[in-house]
Amino acid sequence: MIKFFRKIRQRLLTENKLSKYLLYAIGEIVLVVIGILIALQVNNWNEKRKLQNESKDILGSIHSEFKNNRNILKERIDYLEEANSSARFVLSLTNKKEAELQKFNLDSIISQSLKYGNYNPANSTIQELISSGKLNLIKSEELKEDLFNWLQLLEDTDEDFKNQDLQAITMLEVYLTENISFQNTIKYSDFSHLAEGESKLFDKKYEAIFNDLKFENLYHGKYFWNAVMLEHYKELDSLASKIIIQTKQKGND
Repeated sequence: MIKFFRKIRQRLLTENKLSKYLLYAIGEIVLVVIGILIALQVNNWNEKRKLQNESKDILGSIHSEFKNNRNILKERIDYLEEANSSARFVLSLTNKKEAELQKFNLDSIISQSLKYGNYNPANSTIQELISSGKLNLIKSEELKEDLFNWLQLLEDTDEDFKNQDLQAITMLEVYLTENISFQNTIKYSDFSHLAEGESKLFDKKYEAIFNDLKFENLYHGKYFWNAVMLEHYKELDSLASKIIIQTKQKGND
């Protein structure tokens, strides 16, 4: 093709047709410019398509990640609600006499009330987007805001867990260790396989501690931090549900 155009230019010059040569040269330049513009446009289309595909993959990863996160979160919510239900029941039995307390399996109730735990969801997709600077591939400003809100709420929840853990380990569990048998309660916990029979040193008399103001205050603290965590877990669940809907694409479950 280049040889073809060169021959035409040479023929026009040899025939001394300068005006036609100039017109031809201008036409050739225009064709080259058009070719460059077409090539640039095709390249832009390819880049745009590549970015669209990458954006679609990102939304798919977020969708999948948050579905898994929400399933785990629901388990944590159920776990804490069971613990809080038991803690409320313990508080309802304060100031009761031994005869009334003996109607219930307090080893089991206390064991269930002590359950708690942190929530550590997978956030690899969000962290990768932030560290790689690809957050702009998410076009929805609302979704980006929700993802940042998710990370912030997780920080708040982690702080709640630290406070709950501190109260449980340094206060409530210390008190219970001094006043009841953990050997009796462990068989009703998640570590029941480690139970080695009942204690021979504890007579299962609970009236003294259920009429102790310190015991009541410690359980109120336990109930309080469980309730705070539950509130944040439910906020996380609502936000996760919203993000799942926002990232749902055709073909997603």
